[in-house]
Amino acid sequence: MGETTVSSMTPESEPNPLDWLRQAVEGSGDVAYFWDVASDNIYWVGNTQEMFGESAAADRLASSAAIPPSMPAASAILTGHSYNNRVHPEDLPIRLKALSDHFAQARTFDCEYRLRSGHGSVVWVHDRGRAVMGENGVPVSMSGTLRIVTDRKQSEARLERIANYDDLTGHYNKRRLREELEHALSYARRFSIPGAFIVIGVDKLALINNAYGYEIGDALLVTIGQRLDRFLRASDVIGRLGGDCFGVILTQCPEEMVLHAMERIIEVVRDKVIEIKGEAIPATVSIGCVFFPGFVNTAYDLIAKAETALNQAKQAGRSCFSVYRASEQQSLLFRRNLDIAAQVQAAMRERRLSFVYQPIVRSDTQEVASYECLLRMRGERGEIISAGAFVPVVEQLGMTKVMDRYVLDLAVEELRAHHDIDLAVNISGLTATDQTWLRALMSAVKATPDIGPRLVVEITETAALHDIEESARFVNAVRDLGCRVAIDDFGAGFTSFRHLKALTVDLVKIDGSFVRNLSRSQDNQLFIRNLLALAETFGLETIAEFVENAEDAEVLTRAGVHYLQGYYFGRPDPRRPWQIGEKVNPETVRPLPAGM
Repeated sequence: MGETTVSSMTPESEPNPLDWLRQAVEGSGDVAYFWDVASDNIYWVGNTQEMFGESAAADRLASSAAIPPSMPAASAILTGHSYNNRVHPEDLPIRLKALSDHFAQARTFDCEYRLRSGHGSVVWVHDRGRAVMGENGVPVSMSGTLRIVTDRKQSEARLERIANYDDLTGHYNKRRLREELEHALSYARRFSIPGAFIVIGVDKLALINNAYGYEIGDALLVTIGQRLDRFLRASDVIGRLGGDCFGVILTQCPEEMVLHAMERIIEVVRDKVIEIKGEAIPATVSIGCVFFPGFVNTAYDLIAKAETALNQAKQAGRSCFSVYRASEQQSLLFRRNLDIAAQVQAAMRERRLSFVYQPIVRSDTQEVASYECLLRMRGERGEIISAGAFVPVVEQLGMTKVMDRYVLDLAVEELRAHHDIDLAVNISGLTATDQTWLRALMSAVKATPDIGPRLVVEITETAALHDIEESARFVNAVRDLGCRVAIDDFGAGFTSFRHLKALTVDLVKIDGSFVRNLSRSQDNQLFIRNLLALAETFGLETIAEFVENAEDAEVLTRAGVHYLQGYYFGRPDPRRPWQIGEKVNPETVRPLPAGM
């Protein structure tokens, strides 16, 4: 390439600013527009050929001195009306609503939608602009840019498919099926509508793989999935639970209909031999079923119980179905749990659920570094009820997400009121899939940025390991907001190097079962040293829970634990210890009365 000489310019030799604009827009690959709202005329700058599939028309003379005559118009797209005709019919309402909101609220117009070219192809565009409003509040004109984002939208669609669909069968994957099951359960509880979750297992798929090869086995799964698609109703939801299992959500379906459906599914697969590449494959399925809303009300419980019923069907000889039934004792327990759940719901409405605070101290100085927020319920008679008496019930009955949101709101309230404290809150594994909870945290941090670095979100190790990919996404999202994440009960779930690398948390809390009476247990001391070595490899800070005496505290400090927590340093206190400035006192906790 030759050299370019840059010389000084006189004012007379400077290029027209419109030339700069044109070169900048064309160089970026975008298309700029000016829309005269009153006349509905649109003027364009940029490569309209790629955007609209047509070359720009000759320069059109402007009817207003505010519109430069050198700005060309795209062929056949000379007005706002003609441009709307090019917007994909499914996306036009989205664009028109965004325009209406922009005119009403004077915010930057920002919208993505599909455009149809003159040759029938479709491109995705990102449209950003701003209107000039008249004194009467009516838009006078609007300027903006269009950018083609087809590649990004296609990439997002591929990622969404990977995240939600099974590669082999094209049905929902386990994660997405579990989400749909949560929605179905919530709907069934709210409106008392019966339904069922069934697990369909292909009998002896391992033998088919060995006899015919995995390619034939995969094709068999696809074919069975297609038969299920044809048999099931449009409202039913199907997904692949595992290697040889499908899960199906039968909504608004009474028990007798469910039983008939399972019989027909078995017949649909069994009565017609499946032919694959000239091979006639005899295939049968077994089915396990659990009804809802019933006595189990979380997706995890329903899946587990349906799989238990499936195993019973296989033990009964296969090619049959089994229904999970509750025993009389389970039914009584469920009714008791419903009473407890009603108490918890009333306590949340009346704000009788509140925090007690337990200090977490630095091991080297024994100064308080933060406080863990532990939930307590004040009963109708004023008694204090420990979390252990109602949290397991909340989890069993599918109320965990509601309670975790309540806990988040309480913590945010405290952090906003007290700017010199750090707080830690516990959440369940289910909340790791709850986008509503994440949006609430995002909104809180956006409104009050300083609370992010002062909030620690704790998730139990066993919950984190249940679905490591989902947990990793959750951890990354929380840390992106500036918050810290801790693995609680570290050591209970046998976290590996691979797991810690995937989760990228900030802290680990050593499970209390390894800390109690540590000074008298050589085995626990060895185990803790191994846990600390694992944490140190990834540069993680460590917290030891349930420290109840000076001897255990000394052993942990010498071993290199960063923080200590337990009755030796302070019991949970309903008062705010950072305000009273005194040693916290033990808390008297009463369990729920018997028979409730």
